[in-house]
Amino acid sequence: MIGTRLGPYEVLSKLGEGGMGEVYRARDPKLKRDVAIKVLPEAFAKDPERLARFEREAEVLATLNHPNIAAVYGFEESAEAHGIVLELVDGPTLAERIEGLRAKGTGLPIDEALPIARQIADALEAAHERGIVHRDLKPANIKLTAGGQVKVLDFGLAKMLEGDLADPRAAANVTASPTMMSPAMTGVGMILGTAPYMSPEQAAAKPADKRADIWSFGVILWEMLTGRRLFDGESVSHTLADVLRAPLDFAALPADTPPAIRELLRRCLERDTKNRLRDIGEARVAIDQELSGKSLVVAAPAQPSSRAALVASAVAALAIAAAAGLAFAYLREQRPVDGPMRFQLLPPEQTAFPQGVHLSPDGRNIAFVAPGSDGRSMLWIRAIDSLNARPMPSTENVTAKPFWSPDSRSVGFGVDGFPGTLKKIDAATGVIQTLCTYNGPFRGGSWNRRGVIIFGAGIGGLVRVPEGGGATTQLTRLEATRQELQHAGPAFFSDGRRFFYERVSRVPENSGIYVGAFDLSPEQQSTTRFLPSDTEPEWVPSVSGRGGWLLFLRLGTLLAQPLDTKGALAGDATPLAEDIAGIGSYGWFSASETGTLAYRTGRAQSETTELRWVDREGRAVGQVGPRSDYLGSGITLSRDGKRVIVTKMDNASASRGMFNFQASRVWTADVDRGIFSRLYSGDGTESSPAVSPDGRIIFSSTINGAVGDLYVMPASGLGQPQPLIGKSVTIKHPNDVSPDGRFLIFDDHSAQQRQDLWVLPLDVPAGTAKPIPFLVTSADETFGQYSPDGKWIAYSSDESGRREVYVQGFAPDRTPAAAVGKWQLSTAGGDKPRWRHDGRELFYIAPGGKMMAVPLKTGLSSFVPGIAVPLFDIKATGFFPYGVSPDGRFLIDAVTDNQTSAPTPITIVVNWQMGLKK
Repeated sequence: MIGTRLGPYEVLSKLGEGGMGEVYRARDPKLKRDVAIKVLPEAFAKDPERLARFEREAEVLATLNHPNIAAVYGFEESAEAHGIVLELVDGPTLAERIEGLRAKGTGLPIDEALPIARQIADALEAAHERGIVHRDLKPANIKLTAGGQVKVLDFGLAKMLEGDLADPRAAANVTASPTMMSPAMTGVGMILGTAPYMSPEQAAAKPADKRADIWSFGVILWEMLTGRRLFDGESVSHTLADVLRAPLDFAALPADTPPAIRELLRRCLERDTKNRLRDIGEARVAIDQELSGKSLVVAAPAQPSSRAALVASAVAALAIAAAAGLAFAYLREQRPVDGPMRFQLLPPEQTAFPQGVHLSPDGRNIAFVAPGSDGRSMLWIRAIDSLNARPMPSTENVTAKPFWSPDSRSVGFGVDGFPGTLKKIDAATGVIQTLCTYNGPFRGGSWNRRGVIIFGAGIGGLVRVPEGGGATTQLTRLEATRQELQHAGPAFFSDGRRFFYERVSRVPENSGIYVGAFDLSPEQQSTTRFLPSDTEPEWVPSVSGRGGWLLFLRLGTLLAQPLDTKGALAGDATPLAEDIAGIGSYGWFSASETGTLAYRTGRAQSETTELRWVDREGRAVGQVGPRSDYLGSGITLSRDGKRVIVTKMDNASASRGMFNFQASRVWTADVDRGIFSRLYSGDGTESSPAVSPDGRIIFSSTINGAVGDLYVMPASGLGQPQPLIGKSVTIKHPNDVSPDGRFLIFDDHSAQQRQDLWVLPLDVPAGTAKPIPFLVTSADETFGQYSPDGKWIAYSSDESGRREVYVQGFAPDRTPAAAVGKWQLSTAGGDKPRWRHDGRELFYIAPGGKMMAVPLKTGLSSFVPGIAVPLFDIKATGFFPYGVSPDGRFLIDAVTDNQTSAPTPITIVVNWQMGLKK
C-alpha cells in the first residue's frame, strides 16, 4: 500500500496490523493533514453484505463530533482495497502510560488518573446519547496527546465486525486492532471485546448494551490507579473465567483513593447489570465533584437482605444526608456577619502575577497569566484555599486577560497571532477547544449563561461567537470620526443581553464605559458614554440580589458604581482601594458573584530587558543602550549594522486626561553610542519598522486616523512622516526593503482578510506607487525578508496547517512578483526568518523559542537549502525579537537577571460588599 492512493489519500507508511487488517498513515492532499486508514481484511471486504453494513455503521460513527473521540472522516474503496479513514492521533496510548509505571509497581497519581477518566466518561456519554456503544474499550484504544487531551479510538468498530462470530470465546486468536498497535495486547483481543476489559455479559456471549462500556470503564480506572490489570489470567480462557467469577480486590486500590471514587468503582464493576451504574454521565458527575472538592459518595441501590443490612443502609443514608447538608450550606456561600476579611496570595515560586488575576464566578479559583518554565506566558489556575497554582498545558503565549464561564468550569483565553485564536480550557481536565480566529490583539472577553461569548479583537471592535465555537458576528466597529483606537473589556450585565465595555479614543470625552447589546448590529449600538473611566469595566451582581456594582479604575483608584436592577445609575461611586496596578486600559482587579474581590496594588512589575549581543551559542558578548522595557516588539538592524531601530511601549506619551492608553513607538539609535531617541514625536501608535539602504525608516502608524498605514521618515527624525500609500481600511506592516532600495515588502490584512504579502515600488514619487501582489492566498503569509542579493524572499506561512518558513524567487517585473521555485526550509514549524549578511544561511525561530540556522547554496538561478540546526534558545515574542549583524552576532531583546524586588501579592477581600451604600 505504501506509495499508492486509496481514494484521494496518499499512503505514506504502515502503523500496525491486527484482526481488522492493516493500519496506515496517509496524507489528505486537500486539507493538508495526515490521517489513519484501516484497510480491511480481504475476506471481509469481499463480503458485500458485511461491507454494506460496515459502511452504514461508519456513516453513524462519522456523526460523532466530540473533542475526546477520534473522528471518522470517511470510507474509501478501490479495486485493490477498502478502508475506513480516521483521525490520526499522535501521542502514547493509555496502555503505554500504565505499562511505564507498572514496572515501578505503581499506578497513575490520583490527580492524573481522574482527569483522564473524566474525559473517557465524557466521550462515552456523548456516544451513548447517540445510541453508539464502544464494546472494546481498553487502554490501548485510548490516546493521550501532548496537551493532556484524551482521545478514545475505534468507537463501534467491534460492532461493525460482529456477525458470524456469535461466541467471543470462539475467537480467542482474533485481535481487534487499535489505530496504533499495542504489542502488550496482541493475541489477547477479540472481535467483540478484549478479554481483560470485557464485561461479564460479553464474556458469557450475552447481548451487551452501554452498561458493558461502563464495566470496561471501571476496569480501566482500577488499572490506572493500581498499575495492575484487574483480570490477568494465564490464557484468554482463564481471563474470561476471572471476569465471570473472580472476587474483586478493592483493597488493592491505593490508600489515597477518595471514598467517592471507591464507591464509583464498586458501582461500575457490578456483575449484575441491574445493579451496575445506569449511566456513564453519573461517573462524570462524581469525578467532577471530586476534582472540585465537592464530592458526595455515589449511592448504590439499597437492597438490604437482613436487619443488619437495614441498619447499615440507614446509617449510610444518614451520613450521605449529613454530607449533602454540609455541602449545601458550604455551596450557598453564606457571608459571615462580622464584615469584610482580607488576606494575600503570593505568586508561584520563580514567577510573578505580571498580568493580574481573574476570579471565577463562584469565587473558588483564580486564573492568571505568568511565565512558564520556558519563559513563555501561560495560563495558571489556583484554588483560593490552595497553596499551589497549576500551569495549564498547551496554553503558551496566552494573552493578558482570560475570562471564566458562568459555571466556573472553563476559562476562555486568546492567543494573539496572525490570526489570533480564541480558545477555552476545562479547568479540571485541561482539555482545550479552539472556538474561532481573530485579527488584531485580544482585548478581553465575557461569557453569558445563554452560551454567548463576546470579546474584543483589536481594531475590529467587539465580536460574538457561540460558546461551542463557530463563525463570529461583528458587534461594534471603531469609528474614525470619533478618533477611536479600540473597544475592549466587555462585561455582561445580569440580563445576559446587555454588556458594558470600554471605548478608547484620542479625544478624552469619547473614552470611557459604554453599554451595548449582543443582538444589535454595529450601527445600532449606542455611542452615548455611560461613565468616564480609565480602564475596562467589570460587572458584579449584588449578593443581596438587588442590582449590583460596576467596577473600574479612575486615576488609580478602584471604584464601585452602584446600579439598579435595570442597569441604571443608583448612587455615587464608592472607592474600594487606592494605587491599583494596571497596564494601559487594563486594571488588575476582579470580583466574583459570591462577594469576593481580588486586586493588586503598586506599580506593575514589568520585566527589565536589554538589547543584548549574543554569539551563535547564545553567549552574551555586549549590549546596546541601557536596560529598559523594549518588550521585544520589533528589532531591526540596518544592513551595515550601524543603526538599530526598535519598537517599545510608551506609558506617558498617550496620557490625555483620564485616557491611559499605552502607545507603541519607534525608537532609533546609533549602535556604537546606544543613545535612543523617538523617531516621530506626534500622536498615534507606530510599529514594524523597516530600514532602507539610504537610511530612511518605513513604519506602520495610526496617525491621521488611519488603522495602520505605511509612512516613511529619515532616521534623523527631521520632517514629517510621508504616506507611501493612500489611507485604507486594512492594516499594513512593513517587513523589509530590498538591498537596492527599490522595493518594500509588506503584509496587509483586515478583520475579514488574513495576511498577504505585497511589494511596493519605492523608486517613484511617494503616494503614487501601486502595490504588486507577491503572495495573496487563503493562507496567512508574513515576515517577508529579501536575501542580500535581492533574488529571493524568505517568509513564513501556515499553508500546511502550521507556520513554516519558505523561500521563493523574486522577479519584480512579473505579476505576481514571484519567480520559479519555492522551498520549505523549516520542518517542524518556523517563523520570523532573517538572512545572514552573505546569504549563506537563513535563521528562523522554531516552536519553543529555538533559534535555527539553515545553510544555503545559491547561484545565478539556483537555490539549495541544507538541514536546519539549532543554535540557542530565544524568548520569541513580538514582531521581530532579533536582528543579525554583518559580523554574525545576534541582537536580541533579553530579560535581565537582576530582579531584586519581592513579588507583588494579590489581595483577596471576602464580603467586600458589606457596608457599601446603594
